[in-house]
Amino acid sequence: MALAAGMEEARVVFGYLRAPKDTIENASHAWCCVKIEGEYRFVDCWLAFPSQPQNKYQIEEHWFLTKPPDMIYTHFPCEPHDQCLEPAISLETFFALPYVWPTFFAHRLKMIRYNPDTLIVTDDQMCHLTIRVDPNTICIAMVETEDGQVMRALAQCRFAQTIDGHPEKVYKIKAVLPKNAPHGWLKLFVAPLEWLDTHMFYRPDMPSNDINSMVDNYSGNGGHMSSSTAMTLTLQVPDLAAVFPLTQHVSGHVRSALPEHPFGFVHLHPCQYEFNVQEPQCYYLYPLQTYNFFIRGGESHHKLAIRSPGGKLFKLMYYPQDHLYDGSVTLSEVGKWTLICLTHNSTGWLVVATWMCTHPLSS
Repeated sequence: MALAAGMEEARVVFGYLRAPKDTIENASHAWCCVKIEGEYRFVDCWLAFPSQPQNKYQIEEHWFLTKPPDMIYTHFPCEPHDQCLEPAISLETFFALPYVWPTFFAHRLKMIRYNPDTLIVTDDQMCHLTIRVDPNTICIAMVETEDGQVMRALAQCRFAQTIDGHPEKVYKIKAVLPKNAPHGWLKLFVAPLEWLDTHMFYRPDMPSNDINSMVDNYSGNGGHMSSSTAMTLTLQVPDLAAVFPLTQHVSGHVRSALPEHPFGFVHLHPCQYEFNVQEPQCYYLYPLQTYNFFIRGGESHHKLAIRSPGGKLFKLMYYPQDHLYDGSVTLSEVGKWTLICLTHNSTGWLVVATWMCTHPLSS
């Protein structure tokens, strides 16, 4: 069929179709390699078919004329020359790559200085990843363990100028595994900025309710929301873009010193403005302790404040030369403390981040 369509060259490639949590045992898939205008491309009609669950009843165009450097994330040919790469990669390198979905390429995600060794954490260390994304893209990250536990990772963005002066959006991602979980997966979800229109948490000038981020509602089965949250937002859930395998080695003396509850990152809530929580990045805080709240913002100036569980506001100082917000607060109440962005007319606010102040024995 490809030759009849006028392709210069076409052949069937046999190999392995990777899944997020699998290993290779034998050849399990076939796809087509074609040559167009002197360059090799791939076609996988099976993955492009609308009946595939991840395609949402639409044809996935990514799998038509896919470039070799993109195809190698998920397809490993039996014959090295069928990779159409120079040099061809090894099976070990293939499994060191993250497993990606078409949304990874649609939002122009790119790993920056990617080192698979960062996915192997020792003792109380954490995984660090840096990813460049399209300026109109937001990212949310979570960790899933082998027994189905789901916990937050921390994904925060910043804008930087490229050499040619164009803005570049970069996400810094941090993730940890529970101390008793030797293996897990870091999942990265992406969505266009328009997703914020239905997920920003605006509160008028009244007591703020507890708001949990979208990540809390994932059941760990590939990114589907639980039935208890399946309102009109179900169609707006961000798409799964990449899965990274995590491995953890914890020595005995370190394991005994770690707290029983898993480490939790600050809860970030979708917000239309650019804020980066530098301190504190842990979720659990302790009463009667003084914490320095250090927030990095974007070009625009906003009114930020820390709100106590009882509604008292502690405004943060703004330093325009560095786009920084800073303030020290002694936590006098147990409960949820929030970072809020006040509207310009001071009639309401947006919830940016949440921390839990609790006694050590009750956490």
